[in-house]
Amino acid sequence: MNNNFVMESVNPFFVNVSKINVTASNAERKTNPHIHEYCEIYVNVTGNVSFVIEKNIYSVKSGDIIITKPYEYHHCVYHDDSDHLHYWIMFSVEENPELFKFLTEKKSGHGNHIRLSEEKKQKFLTHCERLTGNDPENRISAMAIFYKILSYIGEGMEKYKVSNMNTSLPKNLKNILDYINKNFASIHTINEISEQFFISISTLERHFNKYLSMTPKRYLEDKKLQNACLLLRQNASVTEACFESGFDDYSHFITIFKKKFDVTPLKYKKSILTEKP
Repeated sequence: MNNNFVMESVNPFFVNVSKINVTASNAERKTNPHIHEYCEIYVNVTGNVSFVIEKNIYSVKSGDIIITKPYEYHHCVYHDDSDHLHYWIMFSVEENPELFKFLTEKKSGHGNHIRLSEEKKQKFLTHCERLTGNDPENRISAMAIFYKILSYIGEGMEKYKVSNMNTSLPKNLKNILDYINKNFASIHTINEISEQFFISISTLERHFNKYLSMTPKRYLEDKKLQNACLLLRQNASVTEACFESGFDDYSHFITIFKKKFDVTPLKYKKSILTEKP
């Protein structure tokens, strides 16, 4: 039996692989929510954590996989002081849109949580360990392991997606998150959310801190910044990105954007345009 196929060329792309143990005293537990241009694969080894992705929250077990595409809003929520050991793989996708479209074309906030069978989970964790310990000079071996990991991700997205999202969120908080996700550009203060849902600001803040480990103001602000990044990548002007994302004050937008991304919106846009062929 013959199996003929064409080896398509792959453009160089960035991959960063880490195995990280976050202890109770580690400052990373206070890390801001992630908004970035890379795909991210998170693999839990130990730790009592959940993941917030867009408006959903997922309870994570040992061996579970969380996959996020570029600019998909996400962050980790810690439930106690136990050590949090995990694998973390970041890689760029813009250079090879066809290769990674099974990740980038998924609907935002869906298909993020994968729980493999026990047998596949152990094999997958072995590949993750091999990749973190691989000699950087042995690129063929590293590439082979990385693509094997992607094959598990692809199969997992088809057969092993976990659907129990939002199970730990109160219904009113689910509705509030949905409302913010749909209307962030027209919401200017937390008071508007409080009035919309007939809930006191103190109760609103308590729910956000308890279930999302952040304030409602931060969540709203991050959704606006997420949209501003997408607009800048689409060649919108800084002014357009500011006001179309719901910021009323141009100077304030510049300040919080730089604080979040360590670069001004204009420099961010220029860096994106420089990267594009």
